Amino acid sequence: MAMTVRLVLRWKAPSPPPVCGPTPVCAALAAAEAPKEHRFYDRLPVKYRFSIYADNQQSGQRSMVARGIDMSKAGALVEADEPITVGTVVYIKAGELGLMGTATVRHCTLRGAKFRIGLHFPSPLMRCL
Repeated sequence: MAMTVRLVLRWKAPSPPPVCGPTPVCAALAAAEAPKEHRFYDRLPVKYRFSIYADNQQSGQRSMVARGIDMSKAGALVEADEPITVGTVVYIKAGELGLMGTATVRHCTLRGAKFRIGLHFPSPLMRCL
C-alpha cells in the first residue's frame, strides 16, 4: 500500500516597515526594533583624555594621548592618532577620572584620520592620585 503525502507551504513575504510620524506609538515600535545591546555593563559617553603606554618591539615603550568616546567597567573606546596592534596589553591612565590599570586592545579601526581603539579591562581599574 502506497501513501501519498501532500505538503503545502505558505510563505508570506516580509511587509515593509510602517510609515510613522513622531507619535508615541511609532517611537515605541522603533525602540522595540532597535538592535539589543549584548554587553554586560552599560557604556557611558566620556570626553576625558587617556594616556596609553604600550611596548613596541622596534622602539621600546611608546606613549600616546587618546580621547575617550565611551567607557564601562569592562572596557573603553578611545580615539588616537596612531594604531595599536590587536592583542597588545597596554597600561592606561585617565588622570581626570583618577583611574589607571591594564587593558587589552580588542580592535583598532581607522575612522577618518584617527584610529578607534577598543580596550578591554581584564580587571577593574584602580584609583590613582
